[in-house]
Amino acid sequence: MRCTIHFDGGSRGNPGPAGVGFIITDTDTGHTVYEAGHFLGKCTNNVAEYQGLIKSLQAALELRFTEVDIISDSELLVRQINGQYRVKSPHLQPLYNQANGLLRQFTTWQIKHILRTNNHRADELANLAMDGKSDIVLSDRPADMPSTGTAEEVDDIAISIRWAARLTSDSTSNKQRCPTACSKDGLYHIGPTMPDGLCIHAAAAILSNGPLQWPASQRHGQIRCPVCQIKIEMSRTD
Repeated sequence: MRCTIHFDGGSRGNPGPAGVGFIITDTDTGHTVYEAGHFLGKCTNNVAEYQGLIKSLQAALELRFTEVDIISDSELLVRQINGQYRVKSPHLQPLYNQANGLLRQFTTWQIKHILRTNNHRADELANLAMDGKSDIVLSDRPADMPSTGTAEEVDDIAISIRWAARLTSDSTSNKQRCPTACSKDGLYHIGPTMPDGLCIHAAAAILSNGPLQWPASQRHGQIRCPVCQIKIEMSRTD
C-alpha cells in the first residue's frame, strides 16, 4: 500500500506557538484518508517541521501503508533527510534520528521539496491547530484500527451517523472571505468522513459544534463557519 503525505510545520515567533498539519492520500485511489492539525506549544519553525514529518509518518504507519512519497515546503528538512545537508543543531538531531527510524519501517520512501504556495492545505491545518491551540483530526481510518491517542479523534463517533449539510448565504455571511471557499450551493453528505470540497474551517465547525455535540434525538440544526460566517444547515438522513 502506497500513500502520499503533504505536511507543514510553523511557529509564530520562532520560537513561539507552533503547529503542524498533514494530509495522507492513498496513492492507488487518489482519496484523502487522513488529515490532521496538531498544536505543539512553543518551539521553533525547524522543530515544528520535523514534528510534522514525524507525526505524519506515525499516522501513515498506523494506517498500514508500506510505501510513502513525502512532500514538504521545507528545503532544509528535505535536504537533511536526503543526506545533502548535515544536521548541526542539537535540537534537531534527536528529531532527525526519530524521523529516520520511522522511514526505515517503510519498504520504500522518497521525499521532495515543493513551493509553499503548493502546500496550502497542510499550512491551513497547521494554522488551524495554532489558532485553536488544540489538535484536530479528520480521518477515514477504519473503526477497528487502533488510535495512537495523540490527538482528540472524533471520527470514530461519526461512523454511526449520517447527515446532510447545506451552506447558505444570509445578511451576516461572508464577513471575511475564506481562501478555500466552499460552494454555497453544495449539499454535502457527512458520515464516517468529511466530503471532498468542504473546507477545513467548515469541517472543524461541524466536528466541534455540530451533530456530535447534539442530543441523539435532534435531527436538524444550524452552525456557522468561524471564518466566513456562512450558515451551515444540517439535517439527519439515516
